[in-house]
Formats: sequence, C-alpha cells, structure tokens
Amino acid sequence: MYRQIIGYIPSVIVPAFVSMAMVFAYTRLLTPAALGSYTFVFSGVLVLQTSLFFALPITVMRFYPQAAVGGWQDRFLKQAYALFYALAGVTAMLGVAAGLLVHLPADYRWAAWLGLPLLLVRALVQLNQSVNRSTNRMGRYNLIEGLHAALGFGLGLGALFVLGHGPESIILGLLVAAVVCAAVDFRLLGAPFRPAAGAFRRQELRQLVDYAWPLVAAQATEIVMQNADRFLLGSLVGAGALGIYAVAYNLVDRPMTLICLSITTTTFALAMQVLERQGREAARIQAGRNGIALLALALPACVGLSLTAHNIATVLVGPAFRDGVAALIPIICFASLIRGVRAHFIDHAFHLSGKPLTMLWSYGPATVLSILLNLWAVPHYGMFGAAWVAVVCHGAAAAGCWYLANRQFPVWLPPGQVVRCLLAIVPMAAALVLIPLPMDWLGLVGAVMMGGAIYGVSAVVLDVGKVRSIGQRALRRRLQRKLPVLAG
Repeated sequence: MYRQIIGYIPSVIVPAFVSMAMVFAYTRLLTPAALGSYTFVFSGVLVLQTSLFFALPITVMRFYPQAAVGGWQDRFLKQAYALFYALAGVTAMLGVAAGLLVHLPADYRWAAWLGLPLLLVRALVQLNQSVNRSTNRMGRYNLIEGLHAALGFGLGLGALFVLGHGPESIILGLLVAAVVCAAVDFRLLGAPFRPAAGAFRRQELRQLVDYAWPLVAAQATEIVMQNADRFLLGSLVGAGALGIYAVAYNLVDRPMTLICLSITTTTFALAMQVLERQGREAARIQAGRNGIALLALALPACVGLSLTAHNIATVLVGPAFRDGVAALIPIICFASLIRGVRAHFIDHAFHLSGKPLTMLWSYGPATVLSILLNLWAVPHYGMFGAAWVAVVCHGAAAAGCWYLANRQFPVWLPPGQVVRCLLAIVPMAAALVLIPLPMDWLGLVGAVMMGGAIYGVSAVVLDVGKVRSIGQRALRRRLQRKLPVLAG
C-alpha cells in the first residue's frame, strides 16, 4: 500500500506547487473583486461537476474490479462512457437554455458561458482518471494530473495578459488544458463505439445507474454545503470579501485535498479490490489502515499550515489580501481537516456497503444548517463568520456520517495508532511556535523543512502507521536475500 502511495506522489506535488503559484500570481495581477468574480463562476462549475458527474467515476472504481475479475471490463467501460455522454448531452442542452433565459451580470457573462464546456470536459478527465486508478496506470495518472494543473495555470496566465484581467481569461485557460488532458486518453473516449466490447447488458447498465443515482443526490447535497458560504459571501457582502476568502480557502484546502487524494487514490481502489477478493472483514481492516495513513499526513499538514499562517500570507499573497488571509487560514485548516477525514475515510464505508444514499441523512441536515447559519453569520461577521460556520457544519456532517456508517459497514480505526498520530505532531508544533523564523521565502521554506523533518522523526520513533515496522521487515527481507549471495 505504501509503495503505491509513494508512487502517486507526483500527482500531488505538481498540482500543489501550481496551486501556490496561482495564488502568488493572481493575487498580484487581480483585485480582490476580480478574483471574487472568477471564484463565483468557478465555484458554480465545481458544484455542477460534483453534483452531476462525480458519481460515475466513483461507480467505475467500485465495479471495475468486479468486471476485471469476470473478464468483461471492455463492456463495462462501454456502458460507463455511454452513460457519461448521455448525461453530458442533457447537461449541455439545459445549460444553453439556462444561459439564454437568465440574464447574467456583465462582470462574468463570458466566463459563465465558457464554464459550460469547462464543466463537461473536466468531468470527462475525471472519468478517465478513475479508469487509470482502477487499472493501476500510475504513470499515466501522474502525467495527466500534473499536466492538467500546470497547463491550466500557464494558459490562464497567458490569457490574462492577452485578453485582459477578467475571469473569462482564467476559465479559458482551464478549458484548453482540460481538452488537452482528455485527449491523452483518447482510446477511452471511443469505448461506447467499439463493437468488440459486446452489446449493452440491461442488467449491468441498471447496476451502474442504481449505484450512481444515490451518489448524485448525496454529492449534490454535500457540494452545496461546501460552497454555500462562497455564494452567500459574494451575494451578501461582495466580490472583494469573496476573493480574500477564496484565496485563504485555496491555500489550505488545495494542499489538504491533494494530501487526502494522494492517500485515497491508492487506498480506495485497494479497499474495493480487497472487498471483491477477500470479503467484508478484510475490507474493513484495510479501510482502517487507510484511515491511519490519511490521518498521519493530514493532521500534521493542518497543524503546520495553522502555525505558519502569517509566513504563508506574507510570502505567497499580494498586499491587498494578506491580513484577511493570515487570519482565516487557522480556522479554515480545521474545517478542511474534518471534511478530508469524512470524505476520504468515513464516507468510504457507504461505498463499501453499497448504500451510498444513506449519506443523505447526514449531508441533508448539515447542508440546511450551513445555509441557515451562513444567512445569519455572513451579514454580521463576514468571511470570518463563514469560516466558523464551515467548521461547525463539517463537524456535524462528520459526526452524522460516522454514526450512520457504523450501522452499514463498521468503521474501524486502531486507537493506539490515532494516539501516536497525535503525539507525533507535538514536537513539530513546539518547534514551529518556539523557533522564530523570518517572514520571507527562506523562513517559509525553513519552517516547512524543519516541521517535516521533526514530524518524520517522531513518526518513525512512534511507529505511526507501522512505518518503522514495515521498513524493518523490508530491510530484513533484503538482507536475507543478499546474505546467501555474499556467502557464496
């Protein structure tokens, strides 16, 4: 498992660096209001992409191992991509109709029109990547993730200088990058049109639909909960506040999400394979190991980001954004940690049990609570009210999901390992608090290296995630193989 996690690290590191570069450049080229307008449009794209299309990649990862064992993976992909094209066609028609009927503000009218094809092509890239994950095509997955991030930033930055400093320039760059990355997997795009894959099977197609549609309902609810604060901030306070809030959220949520994805990219598919081949109890144990691996990386990242908030804001963020971003980062860190553990560990129990619709019983109340609290907190406390509401609502959703998941597929975390994860961050946190570092690039890099090194040593000493035990066993095996050769 750890070897695969390490193998997917490029798909995490490259987008993380690109994300930081985007913040550095855009907060210097754009005003908070202009960045807020882009955030408003792009948040809408993410809401629709997650609501409508996220379910199909999850379904592919859930059932592809089963299809591979049965030898009908080509037919499975044919049916999955046919479903995608049908949904994309309906979405395109409804999007065009909505664009013609609804009067859009001039500030982001063109950006909204470009958002429709961006939505569809990004969803296609996501589907292709789910196939690459399910088939363990690590190199291709890493290539596409890195290319998607770097090309989107480079083209968006170029468009800002050529077309002007508006949100449509950034959206256009992202769109072209998504088209290129979708074309990398051009063989998958033609899956529904290959006669050799066999005819459609109604029972198999129904299995896909029956599993996917509850996920659509659950993910639509969850993504509204996650983004309600941005839409309400932009509407009730203004694009400037939204721009600052979005930068702070991006500085935290992007690296936290990428850390979680670096773990779940390998571990979710692995848990599904264990479920199909070894049964429910083995999958439950594997899911617990996955959770510890997630916590071992996400928890120190959250604490480290919180304690270096002023360093990060001073180095990476433009002057107009700095004070607000530095104050928001610690709050958003804990909201992002809670959401990451829920989405990338607890929620896996619903997928393993085959009952994803159950998530709605937690997501629904948490989403309603988020909207109501934001309607009160945003007008009174602005972006800080929105940040604290996110902590409360993500915590409520995680608690509800934990309770419901244990009734479907018992969630297990080794308690001793959880304690070790918590203890391992104490020396790192003490060093970051007690050792003064300059507020520049040197200080930020020093803080990252120092914190990472101290936590790494603590994790090895405390055997977090059994990393020391695994390393010792691997070393013994290597020595045992070499000793007979040396003796001969």
